[in-house]
Parts: sequence; C-alpha cells; structure tokens
Amino acid sequence: MEQPQGCVNPAFPHHVCKIHKALYGLKQAPRAWYTRLSQTLLEIGFSSSKVNPSLFLYHSNASHVFLRVYVDDIIVIGNHMATIQTIITKLQANFAIKDLGSLSYFLGIQISRDSTRLHLRQSKYIQDLLTRTSMVDSKPYRTPCTTGSKMSKFDGDALPNPSDYRQIVGALQYATLTRPDITYSVNQLYQHMHSPTSTHWTTAKRVLRNLKGTIDFGLHYTPGSLHLSGFCDSNWAGNPNDCRSTTGFGIFLGSNLISWSAKKQHVVSRSSTEAEYRAMALTTSELYWLRMLFQELQVSLPSPPTI
Repeated sequence: MEQPQGCVNPAFPHHVCKIHKALYGLKQAPRAWYTRLSQTLLEIGFSSSKVNPSLFLYHSNASHVFLRVYVDDIIVIGNHMATIQTIITKLQANFAIKDLGSLSYFLGIQISRDSTRLHLRQSKYIQDLLTRTSMVDSKPYRTPCTTGSKMSKFDGDALPNPSDYRQIVGALQYATLTRPDITYSVNQLYQHMHSPTSTHWTTAKRVLRNLKGTIDFGLHYTPGSLHLSGFCDSNWAGNPNDCRSTTGFGIFLGSNLISWSAKKQHVVSRSSTEAEYRAMALTTSELYWLRMLFQELQVSLPSPPTI
C-alpha cells in the first residue's frame, strides 16, 4: 500500500509498504481472512463442503459439528457440547473470537426455540425497515399483492429519485429469508430496479404494509420425517413486457419448508408445457443439491425425493 501522508520516508518517497496482515476494508481482506480461517479449520480436523464453500464439517466417531461462516460471523452447531467447546477453544487460540452462547440473533434473524420447535423471524429487521420508510403508522394489508396483478415497465410515471426504491426493494429481498410469502411480490419489484415508476413504488409500499400486519410471522421448524418433497409451478408468459414465465417452487423436509424461490425464466417458453418443464428442471436441480448437502452432513434420507 502507499505510504500514509505524514509518514513518507524522505529517502524513499516512491516506495510502498508491504503489509504483513490484511487491513479491514481492503479488497483482498475478505479473501485473506477466509484463507487464514479455512486453513486453521482444516488443521483442527474440519473438511470443507463441496456444495457450499462457507460450510465446514467435522465428523469424529459419534460427534458431528457443522461450522457456518458469513464474513466474520460464525455459527457452530453440533450434537456433542464438549467437542464444540474444544473447537471454540482452539479457534480462540488463533483468532480474537467472542463466544455469544446459544444462538438467538444472527444477521438480522431472531432465533427462538423450545422443546418442540424452532422459530425464525425478522421482527426487529422489519420494524427498522418500516421506521426507515416512515410507514410505522401505515394501515396494514392482508396480502402483499393483488390476485392476477402483472406489473409492466410502462405503468406509472418515472421516479425522480430511484435510489430510494432500489434500497427498499433490496431490503425487502433480505426479508424473504424468513418470509417466503412475499418472495413472488419482491421478485416482481426486482425486475424494475433499472427504471422504477410510481406504480412500482405503490406496489412496494403494499408489501411493506403487509409486513406491518404480519411482523411476527416467520418459519417454524418441528421434528418430523426426513422425506424431501418439492412443489413447483409456473405462470406461462406472465411478464407483459417480454412474455417470459415465472417459476416458483417450495421444498419441504417432512412438513418444514427449507428452500423456496420465485424467479423469472431465462428464455421465452413457447407453450405452458415447456414452462412447466423448466420449473420442474429448476426444482430437480435444487433437490439434487439438497441431497448432496444431506450426504455431506451424514443425514440419511429414508426415500427418494418427490416432485
């Protein structure tokens, strides 16, 4: 890096500094951090997942520990508390890590559990979003969109400052992590990020009003069957501008929803049958990825997945 102002060596003013450690904020810092962390985990006995580079696996006899990394936030999950504590101690010997105890809040997601279920929600995140958009006192709506509505890029007048729309829709995209019910509506809003109009902004505010009335909604996970099942559908030529279809799917582990998506197809389908086949192909690929993930987690599925 360049010599800082006020600390330039007069004898070598054109020299640069060679840093021994990546500084926070530099472009290469995330890669350097991940390289150092992954090397340490491999030395401890972890193996890197082949289907998810940010997931590390530890299997030793009957002990199974999974470590999930998101930048510098880490979740450690396992079935043997003594093994987990040993791993945390080894990590603390190499990094300045703070153990926050049982998982309750992670990247804006609130986690609560009891003896029968696990509940994930983003109440605080949604409340902050409503405050940011001055919609805390708005009237709640029961649904995020109207039935059969199709947004066109020609509806409404162009927004004078589209950056606000882009920031809000981007924030709504993150809310879909625990709110699959708004995924389709947010997908529709995302397709107009380049040139949003007043109609698109009204639709975005409807989604925010729906979140206001359902702020504590989220995902509930309960123990049950390990059977994987996927449901998919498509609306043929649903986009009024380019006639492309939208694929939607939901994948369940037993009765628990674990993966979902609403996405516009990349090409124009020439029939409703072709649109449905493309939806099935995308769902099959997601199911296959989940099967590979469960295999790495050493979780046996009792039967082949169904669509």
